[in-house]
Amino acid sequence: MSDATVPLITNQLLQLLSYPERQALLQRCEMVQLQFADILCESKKNYRYLYFPLSGFISLVSRLDNHKPLELSIIGNEGMLGATLTLGVHSAPMQALVQGKGTAWRITPANLLQYLQQCPHLSHILQQYLFVQLRQLAQNAACAHFHELSPRLARWLLMSHDRAHSSRFYLTHQFLADMVGARRSGVTVAAGVMQQQQMISYSRGIMSILDRKALQTMSCSCYKAAKDDYRSVLGEPLPESTEIRALRQASVQGAP
Repeated sequence: MSDATVPLITNQLLQLLSYPERQALLQRCEMVQLQFADILCESKKNYRYLYFPLSGFISLVSRLDNHKPLELSIIGNEGMLGATLTLGVHSAPMQALVQGKGTAWRITPANLLQYLQQCPHLSHILQQYLFVQLRQLAQNAACAHFHELSPRLARWLLMSHDRAHSSRFYLTHQFLADMVGARRSGVTVAAGVMQQQQMISYSRGIMSILDRKALQTMSCSCYKAAKDDYRSVLGEPLPESTEIRALRQASVQGAP
């Protein structure tokens, strides 16, 4: 890969590896585009590929008979899709689909398992990440039960914003409803209030974050709790590069 095509955004888990460890792993990977609505794995079916996202975000979705899908978590460049392989389980626990387009390093299960035998350090990192995911799934379940719609919606918008690496990204009202486990009509009303208060702008599926601090004030405590859990186990995420901050600022200036 030429320097011109190397993404500005890095995967936080891979950054915890030493440079030789990371390069040895990436030789087994290929960079792919994550396209909106792509289904990356199905519940109870074996993984075809595992993903280390660089940009964009992946939704983990649970489906029950005669019910709408419910999003349980989001994976961005802080994590990995398929870390359960380290437990010796080859099937996916839930469906994963792309909700924010971007790029990712992709690897086959066989190649990752082979590499893990050579690099116990990555096994340890992925096991730590699985613990963080378990904590976040529990937090999300409690949040959906106890917290009001508007704070939950603000929280999910912040989580999407973190992983999109842009202040403008594609997000439908139906997806917002799936994220917070609410009716679309209720989400439309709550998002409308946020738009009136100039926290967000929404037009034709494009969500623009205008006032992140206001969203953080509105958000429930679960947003900070999830970030604290990650830091306590995996350490402080890498700060945004100057280039990524510039991209954010440019997207805000160009927001409708």
